Amino acid sequence: MSRLLLRHGTVLDQQGERRADVAIADGHIVAVGPDLAPEPDDRVLDAAGCHVTPGFVDLHVHLREP
Repeated sequence: MSRLLLRHGTVLDQQGERRADVAIADGHIVAVGPDLAPEPDDRVLDAAGCHVTPGFVDLHVHLREP
C-alpha cells in the first residue's frame, strides 16, 4: 500500500499545535507522530513551514443565484 508522508509540518488538531509527520493512505490519516519512518514506496513531501490540519470549511458562502 502506497502512502503519502508529510514530514516536519505544524499539525493543528484537537490536541493543539505541534511539529509532527502525517501519513495518509487511501484518503485516510493512518499515523501522526514525530519522525515517522518512511516505508519504501512512500511518496514523501516536506511540509516544513506549512500547517497540516484535518480540514477547513469555508464559512463565507453565498447561497443565491448569481
